[in-house]
Amino acid sequence: MNNKEEISIEKISELLKKSETDDGTFYGALYDLYLLIGIAKGIDDIKYGRGMTLQESKERMMRKYENYNRRYGS
Repeated sequence: MNNKEEISIEKISELLKKSETDDGTFYGALYDLYLLIGIAKGIDDIKYGRGMTLQESKERMMRKYENYNRRYGS
């Protein structure tokens, strides 16, 4: 099983050229690239079974912040 993202530089360049940024700046293009990479990683995680359901996510967050809630209330 290959679990590395396979996005070529050419594909990234093509997507960024087609992308219209909100402000038309280099920083806007970098944000688009960051977003594209995040989406690709999410798709890869789902493809290889590394995702979780909303319920699993809620349970994990409750465990993680259980001590915080006891200490500071909420």
